[in-house]
Amino acid sequence: MMGDELREARIQAALTQRELGAVVGISPAAVGRIERGQAPHVAYETLVLLASALGLDIPLRAYPNGDPVRDAAQLALLVRLRVLLPTGLRHPTEVPLGIAGDLRAWDQVIEGQGWSLPTEAETRIRDVQALRRRLALKCRDAGVDTMLLVVADTRHNRQVLRLAAADLGEAFPVRGRDALAALRRGDKPAGSAILLV
Repeated sequence: MMGDELREARIQAALTQRELGAVVGISPAAVGRIERGQAPHVAYETLVLLASALGLDIPLRAYPNGDPVRDAAQLALLVRLRVLLPTGLRHPTEVPLGIAGDLRAWDQVIEGQGWSLPTEAETRIRDVQALRRRLALKCRDAGVDTMLLVVADTRHNRQVLRLAAADLGEAFPVRGRDALAALRRGDKPAGSAILLV
């Protein structure tokens, strides 16, 4: 449903209904009705303005445009991680896997003295199995055995991680706080970890 997609994009952009309404020129209540599907007659122009403010295109349905790492919320998540790390570490973003013809890239690679740690950022976990598959394939194809998954510290994500703890524990055996402690010492974590930021 379009309202769900608009709501999800607004949450990812860290905007309130009031802030989005102000950008578009409609009331917060109108934004809420549109998101809940309770506004049966919304002008196409209003939908386009809402979508545009959220980085979406609406041909017949809303689709994210652009690469996910360019998402403001995801970039903010990576910035929050960098603030936690010592200044001696480097953090290049959008680092290609290094496979000819493969357009995939790590969201960020943390680099220390003689080591590097590919890092992926997730603002909202939607499908644990798809996420795990995507990350496992990237690690396999890039020849990487340790990575960091940085997840926005939200109630939704905490609940998803709790529910998927057994499934994700095998792929990410190191506790987030232990991984962060190692990084703060300037060391590479002992294994893959999920870090809530």
